Amino acid sequence: MSRDADGRGTGAFGRRVLTAALGLAVVTALLVSGITGSVGAQAAGGDPELEVFVPDPTLTPGTSAQLELQVANDAEADFGTMESRNRVTAARNVRIEVDADDAPIDVESGRYSIGSVYESQPGTAPIDVDVPEDAEPGEYEIDVELEYSYTSGYFPRGEVEYDRTRTVTRTVEIEIDDDPRFELSGVENTTVQIGETGTIDVDVENVGAKPARDVAVALESRSPMLGFGGGELDTARIDGLDAGETKTVTYEVSVAPDAPDREYELDGTVQYTDPDGIRGHDDSLSVGVRTVSEQAFSMTAEGTALHADEEGDVAVTVTNEGPVTAHDVSVNLAGEYPNVRLLEGSVSAGTLDSGESATVDVPFDLGREADPVSKTLDMNLGYRTADGEHRVDPDHSLVIDIQERRDDFLLTFSNATITADSSQLVEVEVTNNRDQRLTDVEAKLGTSDPLDSADDEGYVAALDPGETTTMTFELSATSDANPKTYSVAMDFRYDDEKGNTKMSNVYRLPVDVEENGGTPLWLVGGGLLVLVVIGGIAYYRRRQGASPGQ
Repeated sequence: MSRDADGRGTGAFGRRVLTAALGLAVVTALLVSGITGSVGAQAAGGDPELEVFVPDPTLTPGTSAQLELQVANDAEADFGTMESRNRVTAARNVRIEVDADDAPIDVESGRYSIGSVYESQPGTAPIDVDVPEDAEPGEYEIDVELEYSYTSGYFPRGEVEYDRTRTVTRTVEIEIDDDPRFELSGVENTTVQIGETGTIDVDVENVGAKPARDVAVALESRSPMLGFGGGELDTARIDGLDAGETKTVTYEVSVAPDAPDREYELDGTVQYTDPDGIRGHDDSLSVGVRTVSEQAFSMTAEGTALHADEEGDVAVTVTNEGPVTAHDVSVNLAGEYPNVRLLEGSVSAGTLDSGESATVDVPFDLGREADPVSKTLDMNLGYRTADGEHRVDPDHSLVIDIQERRDDFLLTFSNATITADSSQLVEVEVTNNRDQRLTDVEAKLGTSDPLDSADDEGYVAALDPGETTTMTFELSATSDANPKTYSVAMDFRYDDEKGNTKMSNVYRLPVDVEENGGTPLWLVGGGLLVLVVIGGIAYYRRRQGASPGQ
């Protein structure tokens, strides 16, 4: 039943009877006034009859959609020619307003105008609607109010035209579907580090009213900074999801080293099979992946003064400046340098949490030819990720201060003057000139003709840095030694604090030989005379003692 604009309710049949009667009265009046039947042939009378259809009435909860309404005109012409039919059957200025009070949808479009609707030309009205997430599946009715104008009778000879306005309400059915639908979540708890490959866990929930099987969940990246194993898309499979059930799928993603630290969008598509075996899809899904900054370290050093031709340690402090834990952190040289090498391939600093520091002694060995300069060394900091992948942070340097080569010991020689054809004890003060404790220090004195030593070895159990001990040796000179300065050699064998046995350089110590002064001839002759006298007296006494009676 339609409702006219003037408020009087009347049926379609009644309207047609009224129009026909009115037309007949007008035609009769024109005939009486002498106008022939040709006027009646051109006159027309009719009535539009609008109906509303919804070609695709199915709506999905949790979505915004356009509900397309088609308005058809099933008009009837009461009299008139085919040429004048459109004039009395067309609905002009058709305005549409949708009332969905009884349906769980929100109509976003207001009154909508679609112009004129003819018998042969339906009108279309796309109505914007929102379907709440919790909309109950089922079939619902919505009211569509149509307001339009039309010409009920047209008589050109008498210049008579009857225009009317009508408002009618039509009811159409829509359906809130109960098919499987999906939501993706859980990725907000997952982060991937810039420059790394990591995994993300995605929760897939079937929020529809029906179960789904053969569920394929595809994620696609729109950014070149984030990918799936070198590609832009990856798909995971779930055997089945009941209504309301949630399962988790895992993807491996990689973030480029120069990627900005931000959240990246991933488009999601779910394909599935419903209980009727019909293949469906849900392609309005998305998730975000948050990145964290790239791993970084800082490095400082103490005790960087090293001597040429020595081994020495530099105390290096490594700090994890990155956002995540770094495992098996190690320090090593980034290249090769003449006269500079590490005694170990790398030195481990262990596992460092974010913000944690560790100090390690990095052992260097400097060659004999190392120049006394400040030298910059490129250093690498290696580490392993939580997945066990080895990484290297190369942006570090270490400056060492190379100092001139130095003797292991400082020697001071005492009593270094000896007379030819004599022996005497000489003392050597030995000082540890290294920066470490030396143990099992064995000294060896080396001589050559005309010098000799019957006691040429010395020993001390340990010497701390700067500590001095005195070693005593016996030194002799032959009788034919010329009075001049000679040299003796001394070297040492010792163990450093790492237990390595070392040999020192050979030290040369000066020894002055003085000539022996000899015995005067008169003293020699007098001595002989005394010996002769003493011998004669002794002989005489022995003879006297041998005579009888004596």
